[in-house]
Amino acid sequence: MTNKSDYKIFCNQHDLPIFYQPWWLDVVSKNWDVVVYKKSNQIFGVFPYEIKKKWGLTYLIPPILTPQLGPWLAYPEGQKNNTKLGYEKEIYSYLIDNLPKNQLSIVKLSPSLSNTQPFQWKKYETSVKYTFILDSIKGKSDDVYNGLSSSTRKNIKKATKLINVDTSNDVEVLIDLSNQTFSRQGLENPYSANTVKTLFEEIQKKKSGKLLIAKDEQSNIHAAMLLIWDNQAAYYLIGGADNRFRNSEAMSLLMWKSIKLASDMVDIFDFEGTMVESVERFFRGFGGVQTPYYQLVKATPKWLRSIFKFRLDIR
Repeated sequence: MTNKSDYKIFCNQHDLPIFYQPWWLDVVSKNWDVVVYKKSNQIFGVFPYEIKKKWGLTYLIPPILTPQLGPWLAYPEGQKNNTKLGYEKEIYSYLIDNLPKNQLSIVKLSPSLSNTQPFQWKKYETSVKYTFILDSIKGKSDDVYNGLSSSTRKNIKKATKLINVDTSNDVEVLIDLSNQTFSRQGLENPYSANTVKTLFEEIQKKKSGKLLIAKDEQSNIHAAMLLIWDNQAAYYLIGGADNRFRNSEAMSLLMWKSIKLASDMVDIFDFEGTMVESVERFFRGFGGVQTPYYQLVKATPKWLRSIFKFRLDIR
C-alpha cells in the first residue's frame, strides 16, 4: 500500500478537519504527499504536505486555500500527560525526519495542536498567529447574537432593511467579488479561478459547504461568502464585496447568516483568522474568542523566507 492509501484509511477512521481530507488536497494541490507513522499495521500519525520545486530547490508549503495542514495523531485513550508528551515527541520526530529533503518547510498547525517543541528541537522557528473561534454554538444562535458587539448588531440591522441573503451556485460572482476585494487592498488574488471553481464543485458533491449571496431589491449583488464545514466545525473560507456597495454592511449580514447556518449543524465556527488589523476588528465584533495557532518555518538558507512572505502572512 502507498502512503496515500494508508492516509485515506486514517482519514476514514478519524475525524480530521476538512483541509486534511484527500479529496480537498487533490483539488488544491498538484503535488501533495504524506508521511505515515505506522506500527504493527496500525497508523498512529500522519503528516500531509505539498511539495514544490523551483530554481533547483524544494519547498514544503501549505496548499492555497488551506489555512491549516500539518501532523495529526491518533491518541490512545487514558494517556497521562507525561505519556502523551513522550508519544507526541516520538511520532512528531519520525514524521519530521521522514519529510522529503527540502530547503524551506512551512507548517500551519490546527488551533487544536499546541505542542511545538518537537519542531523546535528540529530547528523550526515558531511564531504565533491568531484566529477567532465561536465555540458551543450548536442550537444557540440567540445566545451568539446576544454576544455580538452593539456596532455589529447595528450593521446587521441596517443591512437587513436593504438586502436579502440567498444560497447560490454562481461561483463566478464569488470569484469576481474576491478579485475586487484583493484589488482594493493592492494585492493580486492568490486563488486561481479554476481552483475555486473545482473546489466549489467538490464541496457541493460532498455537501460540505454553501455559497451565500447578498442582493438588494434591484438584484444588485453586494457581497458573497463561501461557508464550508466538516463534522466538527464550520469555516469562513472566501468572501468579497462589490466596491460600489461597501457601505451597505452586506458582509456583516452574510457573516451573521453564515454563523446562524453553522449553528444548526456544528458546535464551532472558525473565522479562519487574520493578521490584518481592520479584518481583526470586524471578526472580533462577532464575539469570537481570540485563539492562537502556530506557524512553523525552517529555511536553509534563511533568506528563502522572503520569497514566500505573502504565503506566510495571508492568514
